[in-house]
Amino acid sequence: MLLLIDDADINRIKAIYNYYPIDGVTTNPSILAKSGRPPFEVLSEIREFLGDKELHVQVISDKAEGMIKEAEKITAILGKDTFIKIPVTREGLKAIKALSADGYKITATAIYTPMQAYLAAKAGADYA
Repeated sequence: MLLLIDDADINRIKAIYNYYPIDGVTTNPSILAKSGRPPFEVLSEIREFLGDKELHVQVISDKAEGMIKEAEKITAILGKDTFIKIPVTREGLKAIKALSADGYKITATAIYTPMQAYLAAKAGADYA
C-alpha cells in the first residue's frame, strides 16, 4: 500500500514529509488551480522536491487523443516516471490502453464502480 499526499502546496507537502512515511504526491486540476500559479511551475517544484518518489498528474482533456498528447507533454516536462492520471470513461479507457502499451505509467481515476476499476486494470492501468 502507498501513502500519497493529495495536494499541490509545496510547503504543506514538505511539512507532511517531515512526519510521515510518504511515497509520493497525487494532484488534480482543481487542486493545482487553487495554487494560483502555472500548473507546470507547481508540478516541477513538487517533482524536484520528490526526487524518485511517485508523482501522479491528471490530464484535463475529455477525448483520448487529447489525453495522449497531454501525457506526452507531462512526461516530457516531469519525467517518464510520472504517473498519468486518467479518468475511467470510454475515452479514458482508450487512452489508458494506448498509453500503457507505449510504456507510460497510468493511474486510473474518477472510479465509481468495481467494473470501472476492473476495466481500467484490463486496459493497463498501474493503479486504480
